Amino acid sequence: MSGGILGIAFALGLALIGQVLRPRKVSLANRIGPYVGNFQVVSPSFAEALATWIKELGTLEPWAPWATDEVVTHQLRLVRSPLNLVGFRRSQLIAAGWSALAMAIWILLRLGSGKGINPLAGIIFLLAALATGGWFQQWRLNESAKSVVQTIERQLPSVLELLAFAVAAGEPVLLALRRVTQTCTGPFVAELRELVYAVNSGEGLVAALDRLQADLGSQAVSRSTHALNLALERGTPLAQVLRAQASDARAHEARMLLILAGKKETAMMLPVIFLILPMIVGVALYPGLLALQAMQ
Repeated sequence: MSGGILGIAFALGLALIGQVLRPRKVSLANRIGPYVGNFQVVSPSFAEALATWIKELGTLEPWAPWATDEVVTHQLRLVRSPLNLVGFRRSQLIAAGWSALAMAIWILLRLGSGKGINPLAGIIFLLAALATGGWFQQWRLNESAKSVVQTIERQLPSVLELLAFAVAAGEPVLLALRRVTQTCTGPFVAELRELVYAVNSGEGLVAALDRLQADLGSQAVSRSTHALNLALERGTPLAQVLRAQASDARAHEARMLLILAGKKETAMMLPVIFLILPMIVGVALYPGLLALQAMQ
C-alpha cells in the first residue's frame, strides 16, 4: 500500500517536472513584442493554465502560492529580474518538483534498504518538500528585494546632495536629475534614469515622482519625493529642501544601522553563551577533575 502511494506521488512529480520543462512554441506576438514597446506578451503556460483552472474552481482567488502576485511582481520589478510573474511561478514549480523528487528518491532508497517508513509520514515529507522548494525561491527573491531597497536608501542622501548642488548652481530639476544619472551608478540612479526617460516622453515630473515612490516602497524615498513635490507645487527653494531631505535620509540610515546593530548584538551572544562560555568552564574545571581522580 505504501509503495503504491509513493509510486503515484513519484509519477506525479515526474509529470509535473516534464510539463514545466517542456519547450514552448514562440508565438508571433512574443517575437515582435520587444520591438513594438516596453511590454512582453507571454503565451499560456502550465503555471498560467493551472492558475486559471484554480480560479475557475473558485477555491483560491487569486492563485498565489508562497506569496501574492502583487508582492512577487513588485519584488521582481525591484530586482530587475528578466522573469515575469509567470516565469517566476514556473521557477517555483520547478524548484518544488526537484525538491519533491529528491525526497521521493530518499523514501524509495529507505524502503529498498528494508527500514520502511510510515505511509502518512512519507506523504507529509513529500508535501513538505514541495512547499520548501517553492518557499526557497520566494525567500531568495525577498532577500534580493530587501538588499536592493537597502542599497537605494544608502544612496539616497548622496544623490539628494548632488541634486542640491546642481539646483543651487542654477540648473532646473530635470536637468539636475539628468546630470546625476549621467555621472553616477547604482540601483537608485537607474530608477532616476527611468524617471527622466518618462518625463522626456511626456509624463509630468510630479506624476513620475509619485510613481517612483509607489514602485520602490521605501519610506525614506517616499518622504523625499513627497517633500520635492510640495516644493515644486508651492515654489519653495529646491536646494534647501533637497539638503534638508539629505540630512533626514542620513538620520534615517543611522537609525537603521542602530536597529541592525541591536539585532546583530543579540545574534552574537548565541555563540558566546553556547560555545565560548562552556569551553571556558570546561578548561577551568578540567585540572580540578584530574586532581580529584588522582586523589581517589
